[in-house]
Amino acid sequence: IMNSTDNTTPSSSSSRHYVVKAAPRVTASGNPISLSDDDEQPILMEAKLREIITSVNHLIISNQELDTALLDDHDDDLLDALKENEDLIHRKIFEATSLAAKLNKHGVHISLADKITQYDGSLVLKKMEEEKKKDQTEKNGGDGIYL
Repeated sequence: IMNSTDNTTPSSSSSRHYVVKAAPRVTASGNPISLSDDDEQPILMEAKLREIITSVNHLIISNQELDTALLDDHDDDLLDALKENEDLIHRKIFEATSLAAKLNKHGVHISLADKITQYDGSLVLKKMEEEKKKDQTEKNGGDGIYL
């Protein structure tokens, strides 16, 4: 234990202020690891990207199954889950795209096109949006304003 003012052990006449510091973490080659700044750790960034890709693909499969179930029978809980997943898919794809761009700056080139399942959105939510627009158009008296 070292004195915080001069990095020496305290003498009997000095005030006792001690600082305990964690030992630095290093890689097998001896390079320091900063756990607080993942943006400078390509290996950690790539692992995070793989985690995001897996999560997005599972969410897409889940939404496709929810879409199928909701086309057969309306259920508010399933609809809420579908909406939450839809938002989460978009956020995670954005996060994955940003992370892939950061990795590209480190010389790690990863294409997401072949890793994330193609998803054009929920059919149920698109249908609901079309019905909502149709209702708004009818409420407003048609497609235009007549004088």
